[in-house]
Amino acid sequence: MLIQAFRDNVPKWITGVILALLVVPFALWGINSYFTASSDNSVATVNGDSITPGDYQRAYQNQYQRLQQMYGAAFKPELIDEKQLHQQTLDMLVNVTLLNQQIAKDHYTVGDAQLVESIQKMPEFQADGKFSPQAYHNVLASVGLNPEQFEHDQRQQIVVDRFRGSVMNSAVATPAEFATQQALQGQQRQIAYLAVSSKRFLADAKASDADIQAYYKAHQAEFMTPEKVSLSYVELDEAQLAKTVQPTDADLQALYQQQLDKYKQDETRAARHILITVSGNDPKVDAAAKAKAEDILKQINAGGDFAKLAKQYSDDKGSGNQGGELGDVSRGEMVKPFEQALFGMTKPGEIVGPIRTQFGYHIIQLEKINAAQVKSFAEVKPQLIADYQKKAADDKYFALGDQLANLAYEHPQSLDDVSKQLNLPIQTVDDVTRDAGTLVAANPDVRKAAFSDSLLTQGNNSEPVQLGPNHAVVLRVKGHTPSEAIPLDAVKDKIAALVKQKQAADATNKLAASLLDSLKKGGDPAALAKANPGVTLVSPGFVGRTQKDVPPQILATAFSTPAPVAGSRSYADVTLDNGDQAVLVLSAVKAGDTAGTTDQARLAAMNGISRQDGAQEFAAYMLYLRDQGKVVVNTKNLDQSDQ
Repeated sequence: MLIQAFRDNVPKWITGVILALLVVPFALWGINSYFTASSDNSVATVNGDSITPGDYQRAYQNQYQRLQQMYGAAFKPELIDEKQLHQQTLDMLVNVTLLNQQIAKDHYTVGDAQLVESIQKMPEFQADGKFSPQAYHNVLASVGLNPEQFEHDQRQQIVVDRFRGSVMNSAVATPAEFATQQALQGQQRQIAYLAVSSKRFLADAKASDADIQAYYKAHQAEFMTPEKVSLSYVELDEAQLAKTVQPTDADLQALYQQQLDKYKQDETRAARHILITVSGNDPKVDAAAKAKAEDILKQINAGGDFAKLAKQYSDDKGSGNQGGELGDVSRGEMVKPFEQALFGMTKPGEIVGPIRTQFGYHIIQLEKINAAQVKSFAEVKPQLIADYQKKAADDKYFALGDQLANLAYEHPQSLDDVSKQLNLPIQTVDDVTRDAGTLVAANPDVRKAAFSDSLLTQGNNSEPVQLGPNHAVVLRVKGHTPSEAIPLDAVKDKIAALVKQKQAADATNKLAASLLDSLKKGGDPAALAKANPGVTLVSPGFVGRTQKDVPPQILATAFSTPAPVAGSRSYADVTLDNGDQAVLVLSAVKAGDTAGTTDQARLAAMNGISRQDGAQEFAAYMLYLRDQGKVVVNTKNLDQSDQ
């Protein structure tokens, strides 16, 4: 029934977009064009199937947008390693293509009931915690999606998830693995360490003029002013263009009439149903299902609670768990026999059935009739203004956008012609470096263009640089300040402090090395601490991997140092975050004990091991597919696609 609701006439101009909007990243991998594009312009082929530049760019943008969503306000484009992200995107597409090929080869499939249940659970299609056919219809319509393609892609997503799960769930942790893991995770190590403070040496450190001069000369690159440019630019922004559009009431009335269908709200009906499914074409099975439905209907007519009976008997578990609730239903959303029965009832509370559809027998209860209506002009006027401004700004932006690119190219040595002909003011931004800037220069693509040879050396205008959807700038370098050495006098005090810190660090390292050598020769830690000012012996005893009162560098070294032979000790030097040194003394290792582990903790740990093993199994499986497959990367097309 819900499957039939997918079969309406939304245009087929987007394939797979709903997956990027509604489901996890893996869903975007079910793009049909992976298997139909020509190899002439492919960025890669996988066993003969092409990955096109369009596929690659869409996947890259989805990856980039997920990073933006993940980090939120903390996201900074300059922190993204674009080369690495491009490679990860290509690897992902290759792996997904391999996986989809294997799924097709093995003839995996998903039934209608499984698909319906999956879709009904999506929060995007729910209202008040229940699946709503109206919400489903509105969400798909709002993004211009074809429900038939959505159904196809969602089926593929479920297959991918189940295929991956079948591999990952094949891993089962053994008691031996649990014992080994607990022995390692619960391991304790007996340690002590000599803490060597650098403060003792810092107090006596001295930085002569010669020392300062030598440091300044040896580290000249650290004492340079950043290269800077000041930029002139013209900005074309659709959002700003929209603000200049002031439609009259006549304009809005005309648009209202054009869009009248958009504001019509057809009659909807709130309903419940109970479904008894029929499998196959066996007349006996059909008769049994019909008899069961008729018996349920008798119970309802005898005063039985419809919602309780739906929970008890309905084979449509998605609505059944909600008492059979379907929400508001419009014409065209249900299969014809169901629709005719529902819209043939005349008053709330009426019940009809059993009604036969291709899914089985339905008992339907009408709960409410929502009459058709049209929103008034006054109600939708704010939306009409926004629509009118958006359309006008769209048209204006694309017309001006072409002119912007042409004028910037035809008059490369000035922005004056661009500004005059497009009526865009010339703006400026100063103190732009390769790594930072304000206003439009906060965008890394603007800074990249600003320091390009074309702008910085040749003095040309840039091509339009996209700041966002329908938002671009053309810029040129107005002024350039090369990087230059900061005078010694300006950084003398800073260098003196650095020289002293280095002297103290060298002396601290030298003392720590001497202590380590003495310990290896049989020296007593307590005696060495007593004999050397600024050295402290710390003896935590047996510590675990998550000990809170021990510096993390000490813990990391303690658990990576080889265990000592019985009756001996192991030693290691450690550099602490504050620049101090430590010399570790490892005396004994004690394995973790599983004796006190509760059954619940044991089960949780073994499930965790199984998940880890399963992930490794799936990774190994993907490596096998890639090793057995033929993957050809078209470097030329890939580089062009990256631009």
